[in-house]
Amino acid sequence: MKRISWGLCLCLVFLGTSTPLLGAQLDLQYQKRGDHYEGIKPKPVSGYDIELISALVDYQEPLGTKGFPNRVKLRFYLDRDEAVHLTVRELDYRAYYWLDKVQPAESWKQGFQNEFVWPADPVLAKLKPTLNLYELGALVRLHIATSSTIEQVAPAVLYHSEPPAQIEGYRFTMKTGEDARLMATITQQATGLVMDTQKFRRKRAGRPFTIQWNAKAASEGLYALKITGFSLSTNQSINKEVHFYHQPSLNP
Repeated sequence: MKRISWGLCLCLVFLGTSTPLLGAQLDLQYQKRGDHYEGIKPKPVSGYDIELISALVDYQEPLGTKGFPNRVKLRFYLDRDEAVHLTVRELDYRAYYWLDKVQPAESWKQGFQNEFVWPADPVLAKLKPTLNLYELGALVRLHIATSSTIEQVAPAVLYHSEPPAQIEGYRFTMKTGEDARLMATITQQATGLVMDTQKFRRKRAGRPFTIQWNAKAASEGLYALKITGFSLSTNQSINKEVHFYHQPSLNP
């Protein structure tokens, strides 16, 4: 009887101390949070030969030393009214953070005034391991919500206080399903002019990599990032196109 009593006492103590921890974990789980869904979400299984993870303006605002910024802001340009599907996630999985299903207070419109703002609390500021703002990626898909061989995106500005004065470059982050050799070409759609070419001898399967483009000399308009290559194990061809509109001024 004494052994049973001690066992019951230990169970009660364990439940009493672990309940707050379990509650905290449940609070961080992916769920509806007002105008969006956000939280920890199981890592999705990717069956793609190449997957676009993030399309961001090449800008990193200085970060403070006192934890995660209070608010996160995402701003993007539309050259026409479009159906928008917005996702924020980690560039490389550590805490399994995910945000999507955003329902803006007003419809997204043509121009650079499209902005989504959300608080770091209750999720981002509490994640373990901790993340900084620029370990996140964002993808604003247009027309359709899912991955495809040809994608149309609106590269977003990710910041917490002040956006850049000008858009001078982009960062496209991807990953492949198998080790691959790739070539990336950025072309101006109106003229067919090749603006940049980059070659990658080997990209590891499942590891994110970023294609950076300095767009200081680029005029406003539509551009296409084309990725071609092949799997190093099977020789299967890899093809991907990402179409986007370059608007260098936040106040056009």
